Amino acid sequence: MNIGLCLCGGGAKGAYQAGVIKALYDRNIKFNTISGTSIGAINGYFIFTNNTEKLEKMWIDIDSDSNNNIKIVNNTVDNSKLIEILSNIDNSNNDKLDFFVNYINIENNMPNEIIVNILDLDKEASLNSIKYSSLLPFNPQGTMGLSEQFIKDLSEGLYNGYNLDGGLVNNTLLKPLLDKNLDKIIVISNEHDFKLPDDIKKYCNEDNIIIVRPKTKFTKHDTLRFEKEFCKNLYYEGYEIGKNLNISM
Repeated sequence: MNIGLCLCGGGAKGAYQAGVIKALYDRNIKFNTISGTSIGAINGYFIFTNNTEKLEKMWIDIDSDSNNNIKIVNNTVDNSKLIEILSNIDNSNNDKLDFFVNYINIENNMPNEIIVNILDLDKEASLNSIKYSSLLPFNPQGTMGLSEQFIKDLSEGLYNGYNLDGGLVNNTLLKPLLDKNLDKIIVISNEHDFKLPDDIKKYCNEDNIIIVRPKTKFTKHDTLRFEKEFCKNLYYEGYEIGKNLNISM
């Protein structure tokens, strides 16, 4: 069976997603094609390089003080520590695995979605693409919620020339997987009430898509909640769900 994996974004909630991934790998379920957005792109790189053991370690050993160390650099949430972790892992995967990542490039106050296949890029370009995909805008002078503030700042030209988080326009990067005519596609969302977007339903067979959702109902503050116990508990929640996930034709 040819299986695709779509990894949605969600910041610290990606700990849950990582647990599902590890459980599926422990069941010897492998993927022919993957896609990732934001934290999904970071988690996906561990699959791409065949380093799921290190994926587990990153999430359950996360710095307990990291929630106090979130830095804002140039009106974005600094993700350099995560990218540094990725830069230090070796690619031990001999398989040619398609791995699609999206981000947005902003010009003239307009976001344009860019989709790349990491398989076609060298390591530096790959890490840059993942960095962009997981780079959240954050205006420390803002007074609104993340989405509302971003829309305002975008209209005022604050982010012209930036490459930013792909989840701002498309948090479920399914189209490249659908183009592969896979037997099954597993979507690991980080939202308990996730449903397929209507525009995707128009061109897919929903019977071939398995949606994996967390039991935890998150708040808007959990996206940046990179706390050790929080992430560890989410990881094991995801592992239990992945361990019992029914995947059949």
